[in-house]
Amino acid sequence: MNRSFKILLAISVVILNTYAGQITTQKKVALVLSGGGAQGMAHIGVFKAFEEQNIPIDLIVGSSAGALVGGLYAAGVTVAEMEEMVRDGTIEHLFIGRPKRSDLPIWKRDELYLGNLSLGITNRQIVGSPGLLDDKLIWKELFLLTAAADFQAGWDFDSLYIPFRTVASDLRKQAPYVFTAGPLANAMRPSMSIPLIYSPIQQNGQVLVDGGVYVKLPVEIAQGESPDFIIAVSAEDAPDRRGEIQGLGGMFEEINSRILASGDSTDVRGWDYFFRVPTGGHHVLDFPAGEALMEAGYLAGTKAAEELLNLFEQKGIERRVLTSREQHRHALDGKSLKLVLESKGADFDPEMIRRKLKLPDSLKFDPERLDDLIDEVYATDIYQAVIPSLSQNGQAITLTLKEKPDVRTRGRVNISSTGGLTLNTRTDMPMSHFGGLVQLDAAFGNVSGGVKLAVYPVSYHKTGTHLPFSIRPAIEARTNYHNYDLPGAKPLADRIHSHELSIHSATIGGWNRQMLLFGGVRSDDPGQIPTVNPDFDFPQHYDQVQPFVRVVYKEDHIKRDQPSVAGWKFGFQSDWIWQDEVITNQNHLWTTLGAKLMLGWSATATLDYYIGDNSLPIIAKGKVASPRALSEKYYMYLWADQVLNLSLETSHALIRDDLRGELKITHSRFQNPVWNGLDQYEDNGLSAIDISVNYLTIIGKLSLGWSFSELEDYRGTSWTQIGITL
Repeated sequence: MNRSFKILLAISVVILNTYAGQITTQKKVALVLSGGGAQGMAHIGVFKAFEEQNIPIDLIVGSSAGALVGGLYAAGVTVAEMEEMVRDGTIEHLFIGRPKRSDLPIWKRDELYLGNLSLGITNRQIVGSPGLLDDKLIWKELFLLTAAADFQAGWDFDSLYIPFRTVASDLRKQAPYVFTAGPLANAMRPSMSIPLIYSPIQQNGQVLVDGGVYVKLPVEIAQGESPDFIIAVSAEDAPDRRGEIQGLGGMFEEINSRILASGDSTDVRGWDYFFRVPTGGHHVLDFPAGEALMEAGYLAGTKAAEELLNLFEQKGIERRVLTSREQHRHALDGKSLKLVLESKGADFDPEMIRRKLKLPDSLKFDPERLDDLIDEVYATDIYQAVIPSLSQNGQAITLTLKEKPDVRTRGRVNISSTGGLTLNTRTDMPMSHFGGLVQLDAAFGNVSGGVKLAVYPVSYHKTGTHLPFSIRPAIEARTNYHNYDLPGAKPLADRIHSHELSIHSATIGGWNRQMLLFGGVRSDDPGQIPTVNPDFDFPQHYDQVQPFVRVVYKEDHIKRDQPSVAGWKFGFQSDWIWQDEVITNQNHLWTTLGAKLMLGWSATATLDYYIGDNSLPIIAKGKVASPRALSEKYYMYLWADQVLNLSLETSHALIRDDLRGELKITHSRFQNPVWNGLDQYEDNGLSAIDISVNYLTIIGKLSLGWSFSELEDYRGTSWTQIGITL
């Protein structure tokens, strides 16, 4: 027995020594990822290639976009999940600060087309936007993706699914700042703060911006962790520009290539293997090209993996299969957490917001529920940012609320060959501690414009499960004009003015539906109408004050804009206008269906129908009539009493998902046509077709179109439009 025990003990010692030797000889491989903005999406393809070849990764060090992709991977987010975030537009929406439609309640979805640049007044001081793009989505998404990993790792980056380091640039100390612990979102967000594009992060006396300002490719940071092998990856094309800088665009490109450039084999030393992903000239904000960039990263990563395996064999580094990441992804699932609202130096008491929205004192961790809850707080129109965080003991979620400026103005510029130059602005002015709001919309243009002033005594209440509906009263005044006295246009009139004063109530039946009830008075000043049709008798009583009642109902279940459209929306509007004891009725119906099609195609199909009787031109909803070049330039739609409008808009995600085509087919019947030669269309109607190509960027939209109609003089004409989001 004693001899047998000694034999077993000796065997155990040999096994333990062998195992210990394997542990001590296992070599540590670090992966260093560059920045590059949208070009950093190529790192996702690199991870995919490395996984397929079982390339070992024991440490990830990332800067800027490399911090985003590397940090998500270190938190346990899979390559497939990140690929889907790129394909469905989540990454793009996250970076450009433009939420998906489903992130906003239906009454705020028109703000999708407003800019992020703003002027505001806070504490009697004029303040501007801290950056070109809004970052509130970044805070929310990063937290939801990384909170479970933070909890599982105990806020220690060495205990993540894969150990992680990221770097930001401290402008005050003019030195890099390395994150090794704490909430992942708080480390990744500063490293992504491209100067002038996103707001800097100010904390503990530091002003932190993009890590690429001082550390282009963070190899030195990886060296400080004493790895045995360093793989450095650059996903930045930095062309050599030696000529003079031309304009603001040239200055931006210079900042991109010089400050944010990730470096190459001659700029940065200390790596054992370096490769660059050719990103095909896609610029730092070209997020719509995400799929092409991921494919470029995959191809470059596959080629690099083959060479790395040969190097690893020479250096005794073995392939390793990744371990399960489930614990880091789901450590908080179902965990009950206290919900804390925090707002320092704010006018609005956070607990008042809790009561108004009926927020719970505690809730179980559920990313979708938290996403909805944060969106509900944003829907109050009070807060500029809602920053979620998890307490150190993992027992509470804190929402840090940052209020909007006391006055905030945003804008958009439209330049059209048919509609002239128009500046659109929206100004929000909170008016009380109860969430009241004054909102001013203004449009100034040489063809058309107007002003709308709305006063909302209280903000929107919570919608959904706790309340079947809620009501938001408002007082609204608006005035509009259409200018007819323009060069090149047939002189139908000098100018038509419309004025309206109403009291209305928004009845909210849920996040995606709304009913508006208006009651008020309106008047219209038609100006002088030198009609070319002597039989046309313009009703002179239209310039009198007329009572009206309006009902508007909307349902919008489209989750996001193109290219990945799915869902439907529906709405109708009915107006009853009292004119000389006669009620004029006007009705407008619209519906849209969006769907993903095969082979990467997606499309939206829209139907608009308007019918009105004895309508004053400016009241008529016939603006949906086409062709566009005629309806905007020659104003025929102002006399349309029946309009049917069908349109189809398509986008192909595999080509360029910010390039869209639209086909619009219309049929309009005109009431009291004022042009000679249009009488034949009074009974039978006029058919027309619009074809347009729309190119969308983060700063606006460029449209080129062609209009075709039955009119002899206007069988074919072209038009252009540029929309610039400020």
